[in-house]
Amino acid sequence: MRVFSLLFLVVISNFSYAHDAAKVPSLGSWYKDLDKSVSACKLQSLYKVKDIGVLNIVKTDFGIYGAYKGNRVVVKCMARGEKSTLLVMVAGSDHDSVEAIRNRLVKVIILGFYNNGYQIVP
Repeated sequence: MRVFSLLFLVVISNFSYAHDAAKVPSLGSWYKDLDKSVSACKLQSLYKVKDIGVLNIVKTDFGIYGAYKGNRVVVKCMARGEKSTLLVMVAGSDHDSVEAIRNRLVKVIILGFYNNGYQIVP
C-alpha cells in the first residue's frame, strides 16, 4: 500500500508539472539600430504605442511598459553613441498572439503606420 501511495504521488506530481509547463509565457523580442537620438526614439515610441491602443502605459527611465490584449509590452530605447537602439518585447500566454503583437508594434514604430494602414507623415 505504501508503494502504491508513493507511485500515486509521483504520477500526480508529473501531471501537475506538465500542466504548469503549458502555462509558461511566450516572449517575442526584436531590436534595431536607429539613426536617431535616444530622446527622439523614446518620443516616437511613446506616441506610436499610445496610437495603437496599449493600455496602462508606464514611462520610466528604463523604457515604456504597458498591456495590449492581455499581453505585456516593453519598448526600450538605448543609447548607441549619438544614435539609438530600439528594443521591443512582448510576453503573453499565446505564442501566435505574442508574435503578431510584436510585429504590429515594430511596424507601427519603425514604418510609421496607423491601425488602418495609412502612413504617418513626419
